[in-house]
Amino acid sequence: MHAYLRPLDADPLFTDARWIAAMLRFESELAQAQAECGVIPHPAAQAIAEACAAVQVDAQALAARAHCSGAMGMAILQPVQQWLRSHRPEGLDWLHWGSTTQDVVDTAHALLTREALQCLLAELQALQDCLVGLAQRHAATPMLARSLMQPAQVTSFGFKCAQSAAALQRSRQQLQALGAQALCVQLGGAVGNRATLGASATAVEQSLARRLGLQACGYSWHTQRDAWLRLAMEVAVCGGSLAKLAKDWSLMSQYEVGELHEAPRGSTSSAMPHKRNPVHCMQAVAQTQPVPQLAATLLACMAQAHERGLGEWQAEVAHAASLWHHVHAAAAALRSAAEGMQVETARMQQHIDGLQGVVYSEALAQVLVPVLGKPGAQAAVAECAAQALSQAEPLHLLLVRWLQQQGTVDPQLAHALAQAADPTQAVQSSAQGCRDLLARMSSPPPAAPTTTPSHKEHAHALHP
Repeated sequence: MHAYLRPLDADPLFTDARWIAAMLRFESELAQAQAECGVIPHPAAQAIAEACAAVQVDAQALAARAHCSGAMGMAILQPVQQWLRSHRPEGLDWLHWGSTTQDVVDTAHALLTREALQCLLAELQALQDCLVGLAQRHAATPMLARSLMQPAQVTSFGFKCAQSAAALQRSRQQLQALGAQALCVQLGGAVGNRATLGASATAVEQSLARRLGLQACGYSWHTQRDAWLRLAMEVAVCGGSLAKLAKDWSLMSQYEVGELHEAPRGSTSSAMPHKRNPVHCMQAVAQTQPVPQLAATLLACMAQAHERGLGEWQAEVAHAASLWHHVHAAAAALRSAAEGMQVETARMQQHIDGLQGVVYSEALAQVLVPVLGKPGAQAAVAECAAQALSQAEPLHLLLVRWLQQQGTVDPQLAHALAQAADPTQAVQSSAQGCRDLLARMSSPPPAAPTTTPSHKEHAHALHP
């Protein structure tokens, strides 16, 4: 029933078929890597590769076997063993040599996560491109900024879009960097010390990593999940950025606000034909709701006992895919929203004008500070702001009248107040901020330092 919240064209991630294929690929490539390193005979490796290519694994039968044994890795081995016993017995003794069931599942998980990462990065890039386009077109489009859900000052719609685009770019960069550290082969053996592989362990790991297109970290991460969880936590952080964007756009799409509209898609209400629901934003909001809880669940799984988790790792495997599913679907929904987003610039301006200039209160007070001092300027603006709203008169004109009554007004001061209440002037800081963000996003990221200073060098730099 939850499928309507997911993008229709999304490539399915972490399916049973993909899990099975990834685990079989691990066993096949492990045997090939071990033969390459002289650990097992080449005919045995060839037999194992043939078995992994030929065996048909039923997902329901796999689940039933895993339920009984408590190990999905063992469940995938049984049909391979049966095939070898019947067709190529010379590979039977060498299947899964020096490995353990968690090696199978973790490496398969890394393979599937690499696919999920590429899908998420593609959606984030597409959404970022849409946001950059909106930012370029609306860099100087005035709109109300809201603070604590109340009108605050004038900003620009382009600046809001650029801020979201920059957040997504930061997530993309972090995901790529963390993926390079986390997407590793797992090859620790029974307790993570690679005892069976011995001196050949490093060579086998590197060969296996090359064959699978993963990293070779050089150690077992059976119960040390820090790099793996950092990648997952960045996915959750990205989900938070998407949730913020979805909430802002949803609020701006309210009828009484009416600053944004998703592209028309026919009727979105069974009872009220007039409604124009922000369906894609709704989907993104719904998809991001479970993300904080999933992140907390995964973090709780880090406290794994000794050399193999009893339930914690198994829970991580069960829940990690959901995090990727939700964030990817949220990104896809917002990309669909952005592609057809209609920006009501006139409505944005109406909201500014309807507040009779009170949103310029800070700028107006700054004009008056040289004349009245800061406390006096703020008091004058506060007094006239209440009148502006109740009498529907522009605040800067009421201030000019107030100054005339005080005998402190002159044409230059009146002109400065009018300038401070000009939306085209008020939006300039946001417009410049938008252009700065766009320029920063289009620039290559700064190069990382090639060396890390020693403790003594660092101390000398602080205290020459």
